[in-house]
Amino acid sequence: MSDGLKVITDAIRTDASMWDKQSTAIGEAGTKIKGMTPTRLEWGIFQMIHGPYTDAIDHLSARCGEGKSRMSEIADALVKNAKAYDDQEVETTKSVKDAY
Repeated sequence: MSDGLKVITDAIRTDASMWDKQSTAIGEAGTKIKGMTPTRLEWGIFQMIHGPYTDAIDHLSARCGEGKSRMSEIADALVKNAKAYDDQEVETTKSVKDAY
């Protein structure tokens, strides 16, 4: 494998690792947001806004969950592409060596 391609696929795998870490972080944020739902007793005189506030928390938490899934999918796709590049390079090198 040429050194240039190895550097590129290593960079792709580094990016995939970053996406995995961000996936974990956004998932944790969603869990923390979900934990911000107060009980009716804690609402006191502000009970009239309980519904919209809870809806907003549910929405934000769901978007974080979706973000976690999508970021993980991006990381998986990057790793798959890096492997495809590496595999193609091996096949090309093999066919060129066998041609002469």
